[in-house]
Amino acid sequence: MKKILIVDDNPDIRALLHATLELAQSFEIHEAIDGVTAVEIARSLKPDLVLMDIMMPGEFDGLEACRRIKQQAGDGEEAPKVLLVSAKPRDQVRQQLDEVGADLFMAKPFGPIQLVECIQTLFAQKT
Repeated sequence: MKKILIVDDNPDIRALLHATLELAQSFEIHEAIDGVTAVEIARSLKPDLVLMDIMMPGEFDGLEACRRIKQQAGDGEEAPKVLLVSAKPRDQVRQQLDEVGADLFMAKPFGPIQLVECIQTLFAQKT
């Protein structure tokens, strides 16, 4: 069963994403409320995918959390896929996405079908 870590400071968004993924497929779903917690959970959980908002309060945002999650994969260990989401248009964050190693970006708002299709595409990709 694939493990997914949902990271968003808004509890309503986390609940909506959780419910969408539960209905779509059999995933082991975990949640974090900020970037620091996401990095800590990713280190121990080793999720297959991190679904994370870019704009979050705290020590670091989703971009910095993505960078750290990608960097903490050990030798021979595959880093989790990271799907970043934001209300900012892709054009405003394109360079940053490449710099932090994000695998995919989705602009808000997006629908449940679009989300599930993006996740399936990421899981189908070979690294």
